[in-house]
Amino acid sequence: MLFFYLIFPVGIFVLWILARKEELPSDMEETGISREFLKISLFVFKRLPIRDRFSFGEKVRSYLRTLGNRKNVEKAETEYYIRKISIVLIMAVAGSVLSSLMYLSTMMGTEVNKTQELKRNASGDGEYTKELIASDEEGKEIGEAKLTVSERLYTESEADEMFNEASEVLLQTVLGDNESFDHVTNDLKLVEKLEGYPFIIDWHIDDYEVIHYDGRLEEENIPEGGTVVNLIADFKYNGRIWEQQLSARLFKQNLTPKEKIDSELRDLLKKAEEESVNNDSVELPRSYNDAVITWKEKVEDNSLVILVITLIGGAASYVLKDKELKKGIENRAVQMLNDYPQLVSQLVLYLGAGMTMRNIFEKLSKDYLRKSKISGKKQYVYEEIVVAVRELSSGVSEAAVYENFGVRCQSRHYTRLATLLSQNLRKGNSEMLKILQEESQKAFEEKMDRVRKLGEEAGTKLLLPMIMMLVIVMVIIMIPAYLSF
Repeated sequence: MLFFYLIFPVGIFVLWILARKEELPSDMEETGISREFLKISLFVFKRLPIRDRFSFGEKVRSYLRTLGNRKNVEKAETEYYIRKISIVLIMAVAGSVLSSLMYLSTMMGTEVNKTQELKRNASGDGEYTKELIASDEEGKEIGEAKLTVSERLYTESEADEMFNEASEVLLQTVLGDNESFDHVTNDLKLVEKLEGYPFIIDWHIDDYEVIHYDGRLEEENIPEGGTVVNLIADFKYNGRIWEQQLSARLFKQNLTPKEKIDSELRDLLKKAEEESVNNDSVELPRSYNDAVITWKEKVEDNSLVILVITLIGGAASYVLKDKELKKGIENRAVQMLNDYPQLVSQLVLYLGAGMTMRNIFEKLSKDYLRKSKISGKKQYVYEEIVVAVRELSSGVSEAAVYENFGVRCQSRHYTRLATLLSQNLRKGNSEMLKILQEESQKAFEEKMDRVRKLGEEAGTKLLLPMIMMLVIVMVIIMIPAYLSF
């Protein structure tokens, strides 16, 4: 099992050796172990046609291009995918390491393996149960059993406590794994104490040949047709005694060889526990059927579960990365829609001041670049204006620039604006100013409608919490009023 857990770390180590000479893109400035994982991811990315294996590859490229990486889409796509792959690799390695450590911890066992003893709790701290596995001298498991180690007992006077009547609870406790007293095949639990009740119970049995004083069945003495045994429980408290009589019909239980071994091991453990009741620890039996045995504590191994969870988490993070990219596109659309009225208003202002549309775009581009350098805030519509100005500088015609601007913005508002700007080249500034003023007024009205709609939606979402608060207030008022009558 440990070899299975180490497959991932060993595989990553081999990939790391192969990927040491990989050069990351210049804008990836990670250092330390994260940089090494990115190199491994780049090595994997180059050799696995990830982009061509998924139908959403073109959509990812479109998203990256839209979010401002159109100058070098291939570079942006490479960075995007290697970051996704690195997340999966990191989670896989982390899961493998954690699983390996848990597995080793499980295999190393507990203090029982070293001392062959179980420490008792101090008086008053209660009992505890351990699952133990018996092994021979060669380490081969021969059986397992549970042992309940009671708290340390001192003197009889220290152990005496007050008790309350608990006969109904006793009936269910004594039955143990049996369905009724009319058909008893498993050991009865003739307890001396009941949890939560401060009493001492003494048992009197009319036939000790078929049942032990602690409820263990002596199956070899039970006849084939079963036998009835009478039990009397004396509840003692402060010198007073209550008597409860029980009758049980005992039958033999057909045990498999494995169950027989487990039963005999339980008897050995129980005997050892009883013989050391006044000691600080229980010395576990060292032999079984003339063979030397050792004990180790049975613990649950969840290492494989951790590995599976981390691998699933890595796969989920790979998928969610695309959703995060899509969320960026949605945020871009919302931001551009909110910036539209302000942009049109600026165009009207500068156009009215006598500037040409080309000069307006150049001024908006310069102002944005200066402000963004200080604040670091990114506004997508002005990013598109910067791209438009660069196209104008490279010799692209104004009509084509405005048309490209509308297409890149991916919004009907900006498409309409691009059409108006193209018409400006033919009609002149005077008529264009009037058209843009109308467009500005219309844009602000649409923004007010959107704000009003968002307010109504917020009010609807608050309706349920308000109703819940009203119900709580009514309960607070009505319950005291009801109880006062």
